[in-house]
Amino acid sequence: MCKRVRTLAGWSITALAIAMWAGKAPETAAAETVAEADRLVQAGAPSVEALRGALEIYERAAAADTRESTLQVKIAGAALDLGTRIEEGALEWFQRGERAARRAVELDPKSADGHFLIAANRGRAAKLLPLWKVSPAIVGQLEKDLLRALAIDPRHARALHMEGMLLYKTPAPLRVFLDGKKRDVERLLSSAVDADPGFATARLDLAEFLLEAKRPAEARAHAQAVLELTTERARRYKPAAEALLRRIPAS
Repeated sequence: MCKRVRTLAGWSITALAIAMWAGKAPETAAAETVAEADRLVQAGAPSVEALRGALEIYERAAAADTRESTLQVKIAGAALDLGTRIEEGALEWFQRGERAARRAVELDPKSADGHFLIAANRGRAAKLLPLWKVSPAIVGQLEKDLLRALAIDPRHARALHMEGMLLYKTPAPLRVFLDGKKRDVERLLSSAVDADPGFATARLDLAEFLLEAKRPAEARAHAQAVLELTTERARRYKPAAEALLRRIPAS
């Protein structure tokens, strides 16, 4: 598999020609190549190399089919994942992801993933910019895209989680830019976990909120649930869950 990942970006350029030699139509070959990229991105813990290779495939496919919104969503999602995995060049990937997400909602205004990925990529980029380049009103702008995503899909786990954390962590002076209230945090984080019980990050953030609210038994239950998750992606969060459990006082 490692060799396959390393060579994927190279053979993606010739995949259509090879498939045509095998008697496949170009559309079929393109779909199979994108599906291969999907498998790499959706792996439990895709490597940086796999994400770069998948992004190359998605961008080539999007250049060939400029009206397909789902390809733009795939680019935006992979760019977000890649940006969170690297340090040098992360800002460029988040900005690239935001552009793709905006293109996705231009093509399909009802793309909940597209609206979420605008907010997610833009929010990550804002954290890397100097303070003087970021308007205090950005929290409200991020929320607008999250609320658009939730209007389309009320059970969008990642949008629920991000909206909850936005309300939880935004400093008091900036709350004037937000429509939501801090009293909504528990509902939003709980809804994210209900929508996706395997969403480790949402469980840990809910546990932190409950611990701060002096509800240690409930916090412990969510942290323990992360330890019991079996997916490869969830395993990355087990050290954080163990550290959180050590901080929770015995009942």
